[in-house]
Amino acid sequence: MKFRRSRASVVLGASLMGTALLPASADPALSEPAARVQNPGFERLSGGFPACWARWSRGSTEGGVRAVRRAGGRAVEVRVARHARGLRAVVQREDCAVRVRAGGRLDLELSYRSTSGKVRVVLLRKKGDRWVRWHSFPLLPGSKRFRSAALRTPVVPEGAGEVRVGVGLEGKGTLVADDLGLKAARGSARCAGPECAKGHWAVHDFGGGGVRAIHSVLLHSGKVLLIAGSGNSAKRFEKGRFVTKIYDPKNNTFKSVPTPYDMFCAGHVHLPDGRVLVVSGTAAYARNEEGRTTSGWTGSRKSYVFDPRTERYTRVNDLNDGHWYPSATALADGDVYAAGGYAATRTADGANQVSTVAERFSWREGRWLDETEVAQPGINWATYPSLILAGNGRLFYSGTSVFGHPVNKDGSLRGPGFLDPDTGGWLALEDDGGLRQPKARDMSASVLLPPAQDQRVMVVGGKDFSATGKYAIGRTDVIDLKEGEDARYEAGPDLPHGRVNMGGVQAGRQRFRPQPAKAGKTYVSAVILPDGTVMETGGSQRVRMEHVHEASILDPRGRKPSRMRWKPVAADPVSRTYHNTAVLLPDGRVMAAGSNPGNAGPDGESYFDTRISIYHPPYLYREGGARPRITEVPKGWSYGSRPVITTDTAITGASLVRPVAVTHSSDPNQRLVRLPVSPLGGGRYRLRMDRRPAMAPPGWYMLFVTTRSGIPSPAQWVHVN
Repeated sequence: MKFRRSRASVVLGASLMGTALLPASADPALSEPAARVQNPGFERLSGGFPACWARWSRGSTEGGVRAVRRAGGRAVEVRVARHARGLRAVVQREDCAVRVRAGGRLDLELSYRSTSGKVRVVLLRKKGDRWVRWHSFPLLPGSKRFRSAALRTPVVPEGAGEVRVGVGLEGKGTLVADDLGLKAARGSARCAGPECAKGHWAVHDFGGGGVRAIHSVLLHSGKVLLIAGSGNSAKRFEKGRFVTKIYDPKNNTFKSVPTPYDMFCAGHVHLPDGRVLVVSGTAAYARNEEGRTTSGWTGSRKSYVFDPRTERYTRVNDLNDGHWYPSATALADGDVYAAGGYAATRTADGANQVSTVAERFSWREGRWLDETEVAQPGINWATYPSLILAGNGRLFYSGTSVFGHPVNKDGSLRGPGFLDPDTGGWLALEDDGGLRQPKARDMSASVLLPPAQDQRVMVVGGKDFSATGKYAIGRTDVIDLKEGEDARYEAGPDLPHGRVNMGGVQAGRQRFRPQPAKAGKTYVSAVILPDGTVMETGGSQRVRMEHVHEASILDPRGRKPSRMRWKPVAADPVSRTYHNTAVLLPDGRVMAAGSNPGNAGPDGESYFDTRISIYHPPYLYREGGARPRITEVPKGWSYGSRPVITTDTAITGASLVRPVAVTHSSDPNQRLVRLPVSPLGGGRYRLRMDRRPAMAPPGWYMLFVTTRSGIPSPAQWVHVN
């Protein structure tokens, strides 16, 4: 069969799906040369609908599927007017299924245009006398004009004698599809579309069912804990309207969770057993003598743990002080060190007061230790100080914080340095460790660059909020922690420039202009990806306004800071400023959520964007063979162990990625740990786990493997203890 191709022809999912095309006479996947998609162009009608095709709907949608005219023939239109969940599609009828053989792969091609970026292609297979869903391809991007897409399947499993193809929408919009064909796969397909280099985004709008995603925590169930608390709203605080929701990225649904107190602007960290420890939050919004709320808060002493198994909160003992905007870092022994944030009391004149009490949660005892049981350094850490666990067990303060900077007793700026959590000893780096513009690192991001064994920390962007009218900066700086007290920051690559949204962040108010050359980003999110690269997205050039519409990816591996480069990729269609978050998902995609700009919503309160954007990185479309999958993995992992795994495709790399727990551009626990790989034959590989607990604090990690082409697998969860 000859496929009709559009000028925008693109192979999507080459690395995801396998290897490519064979002539029909030597076809290892189709059961006979004549086994092809019948009526692929929807030209032949039967009862007013394309012959061999049927309407198909799963979940909760409203709309229709019909045959439509297209230049030169017919096509099929899928329209979704309302979408809660699920898929509305056109699918092959059972009596027109394609006969296949196990062991081969198939290349599927279609032509389409869509007003929605939620185009889904699915495959059903015959299992006994039942039809089951075999495979769902990544969402295809929307397109105003017809374009071609080529998708590659996984290996046809044993027992699958027939397959059926369906194409439809998982969201509101209109899709027109045509020329759907299927061939056996051979060789390496070429990816030529924009997704190959820049990836693409799919945006999910939940209307009133979304959440103010101020805190985002990936759970080892694969779901994402989204905490809003009062959501930066004094009215909600007074009414006790505290919100937590669990987002399931697999089926794009939410579940509400009872929230026992206001966790707005709390800290959070994964415990060794996978539960999430929530640290402090909001005890009160400050008020003036007239009873109006002012710019002030007091920190709560409360603390809870969230259990992914029960999806409920359980209270632990109180903290010694309040900590509104605290740091929370997992230590090598499983304990948690928390510091900074606004205290439970205010100053005599009613101003915010930073707590100087250091807190430690004992993992073995399951409680916060008494203040006298914790070595107290007496440091004013300001709010959300970035305290990253170094390989030597000390905490490195990178120079990144939120709402002001840590200060010394004489009021001077406290620069980067090392803290010993066991003794309270502090080692300052001379001249701020060479960090450029240290006052402009407010609301910047700090990330332990992959792999964690290299012990390099990058500081990204930021702004001096005390300097009225100044832009955020686009500088990055990198420091090698292995150098200890002699460590010095080196200049890294500046962030790329993007477009600035001057019309506000709310939907329908987009007005862009080029970003000034001197400007950068604050409120930026940095996410470690499973192929060892780092993605940055979101942010603004001013205070909660003038969002920078830009995203990029950095490959830091083996490169000097001066030789690193950010590669621009597709930008999130949603403008994301203050209170935005970004999370790596187990399937290798990235979820972006939240945005709390300065412009007010219809109720006069601070507006909040509740849409969720899902990014499909370029490695999902990379050439070089099939996407690997981990088929066998041992359950328990210990330090220095040599676990053996099995994969369905040859691999050259493996790594553990700690799940993200992020708020306000801050996740001091994010890291990727490299696992050296030794092939054993037969798809089996021996991995080598690092012996140092400080390199990978105990807990649940995502295990990713990569091919020689750098294509990552979906993750398998493993427990390190």
